Amino acid sequence: MITTWIRNLQQVASGETGNTHVGGLTPFFSYSIRLLNHQRGGELKRLALVALLLCSFSVAAGPMFPSLKSCMDADSGCALALKENLLVDAKSGQRLSDEAESAGAMSGFWLYRDGERYILENENYSQAKTRRWLVFTYNGGKVVLDGAYIFSIDVNPETGPYWHGYDCRGDAQPLAVPTEEPFSDVALEALCGGAEGWVVSGKDKAVPVSAKGLAVSVPVYHARNRDGSATYLFTESDVPDLSKLVCLSNCADVTQISERVSQETAPLKGRQDGTLCSDDEDIYFSCPLEGGKTVSVCARGNSKPTAGFVQYRYGMPSKIEMIYPKTALPPKGKFFVVNASEGSVNLNIIKFKNGAYTYLVNQAFLSYLTVLKDDKAVFRQYCGEGGNAYINRAALRGLEARPKSAEDFR
Repeated sequence: MITTWIRNLQQVASGETGNTHVGGLTPFFSYSIRLLNHQRGGELKRLALVALLLCSFSVAAGPMFPSLKSCMDADSGCALALKENLLVDAKSGQRLSDEAESAGAMSGFWLYRDGERYILENENYSQAKTRRWLVFTYNGGKVVLDGAYIFSIDVNPETGPYWHGYDCRGDAQPLAVPTEEPFSDVALEALCGGAEGWVVSGKDKAVPVSAKGLAVSVPVYHARNRDGSATYLFTESDVPDLSKLVCLSNCADVTQISERVSQETAPLKGRQDGTLCSDDEDIYFSCPLEGGKTVSVCARGNSKPTAGFVQYRYGMPSKIEMIYPKTALPPKGKFFVVNASEGSVNLNIIKFKNGAYTYLVNQAFLSYLTVLKDDKAVFRQYCGEGGNAYINRAALRGLEARPKSAEDFR
């Protein structure tokens, strides 16, 4: 019976009993909508809803690739390399296609990485100035297509040049490699089929965003079927730029993309001793727990809530049992830092919600991990000796602050 109880606690800490990502409107938006339902006058409702939409766009507008890194250098640390316009495994040299990409005097290819995602970029220098970004994951020789973004320029005789394109989204199915034809050609055919670029001008005045830059509305294809339209912004730029790409509407739900790495078999590479953070990540908190487990909060490029990424990890270096979120994303709206100190007792917390569970990583005289369900503590373990059982000052800049509440003392 005791063994079963301990196993249940481990399942809670590792997220096995509740991995559903909680989404939806913030309490402010939910309250506002309920209030509108009791207001009279259709015009008031419309104006208020427009205001809510404007707020939601400003909140959601974060970079799609916040940790972009080039894989073109020999010491990039990427699992893939682009050699002679062929994608190859950086260690084994195994090709992902038999035929090289079609580069030349008017076209070039580059490879980037953002967290676990790889982006194969193709830029065409012809009059169309096409930019294609093919996004996928690669792990142990397995390729899974996330999507593709294609933007080209055209000229309207009356209004002048404008950008258009299309957004193709995958269904998380593996792509068989090596492909006989160029990798990008096969991948784009699998994602987009015969999709054509129907688009609204990038100077669409209806785009509700105050930031300067190029805005483009494009049709969306999901598993090769038309699925509405999406609007993208390239901040502070008048041309498509991968590092400045922001989604404003009908954004892909990255929480639905299949896991990049199996959580049951995910060993860390180049980790920092005593943590589950890699050697190129910041340690926001980390400490050893009972049973050889470790809890770590790791970050990279997180100078503010909308930049870089933050992840909670639980398990052992050879077997990560829980990663939240599963993809490397900015922490805004997900992770929060709380100063719950009272009197002479110091208590600082990094907290997040995952499904029905709330996780609190606590820095105190003796630091500890708490997991709540239905406002009750279902798991609590104190940190052992060693580690980094304190909240890094960098977390105070990179995470949103929340006031202390009753749940912080459960």
